Amino acid sequence: MKIAIIGSRGIPAGYGGFETFSEKISEILSEAGHEVTVLGEKANASGIDKLGKVNIRESWFRKSKNPILFYWDSLYKTRKDFDVVFVCGVGAALFYPILKNKNSTLVTNVDGLEHLRSKFSIFKKLYVRLAQIATRRWSDFIIADSEGIGDYWKKNIGDIAKIRVITYGADSASSFLQDDLKPYGLKAGSYYLVIARLVPENHIKEIIEGYLNSGTEKDLVIVGGLDDNSYINGLKVYERKGLQFIGSIYDKQKLDSLRKGAFAYIHGHSVGGTNPSLLEAMACSCVCICHDNIFNREVIDQEQLYFRNGKDLSLQLVQVEKMTDPELETYRVRSLDRVQLVYSWEKIGGEYLQFLKYIHERKHSL
Repeated sequence: MKIAIIGSRGIPAGYGGFETFSEKISEILSEAGHEVTVLGEKANASGIDKLGKVNIRESWFRKSKNPILFYWDSLYKTRKDFDVVFVCGVGAALFYPILKNKNSTLVTNVDGLEHLRSKFSIFKKLYVRLAQIATRRWSDFIIADSEGIGDYWKKNIGDIAKIRVITYGADSASSFLQDDLKPYGLKAGSYYLVIARLVPENHIKEIIEGYLNSGTEKDLVIVGGLDDNSYINGLKVYERKGLQFIGSIYDKQKLDSLRKGAFAYIHGHSVGGTNPSLLEAMACSCVCICHDNIFNREVIDQEQLYFRNGKDLSLQLVQVEKMTDPELETYRVRSLDRVQLVYSWEKIGGEYLQFLKYIHERKHSL
């Protein structure tokens, strides 16, 4: 089958979850014999027209600067000649009625509960809500990346047969390099780690308050973009010795060294589904302390630790520092075992191949 993947910034992956998804799934599908094209934003691939067997095409626009034009252009360029078009996110859905090709199957990966993201303006939230309605109406299939997200869509859609739950996967971890910690003055086991967008729904403020109130002598290292906005400026007030904001890092080797060197990983995400940053921490055998919600519970079940607020987190930090080395090692082993068993890209890729087989058989039976 001829398959297009649109809506991410493109490949090679260098930004976030949709980019990693696009790279990994396109590789798996092309190796299985499908002809796969990934369409990303302008200049993402620096003139590359192929990555392995995967074709690379560019939109005229950058998703980061002109998202609406990017979605329009991406959908327009893939409206013909493809059997299946995978769309990352709901942003293109308002254009489905105009650009949908009756001979193509449109599959929308709806991401998390985007309308709850506080970083979005009222206009963006309205756009997302309208796009969700258009997704319900015009998408042939909807991919939810967790059972929790799937349940939300089942409650808000008439035809639940449209919905498939297929999670994200996780890469195998890079090796640990002590030199990757040196720029930040860190040593393995001396710090807690957070990797997240610094937004309220990721509970960064609660994590900082819990850390400060715990009395721990370990550092707290926060990786995430330091935009100039009121929330992040409010977080910076807490900055002091032991609490570091080190900005964005996209180099996987450096990120994995930070993960592997952390005493524990703190995950505050609450409105997404299966979060790639949590999976990547698990792949690095991290002890994970997660915000208590249905999405994180689904990913790690009873295998790790949870907090509900800053006070709760401070108690967890006190308890985890009382654990013996064998107890901590048990949590690390559980983390790695679960991601390898449930969230390997090989397993997730197999689910997408089965889904494509279903689409192919369904088309030819009509």
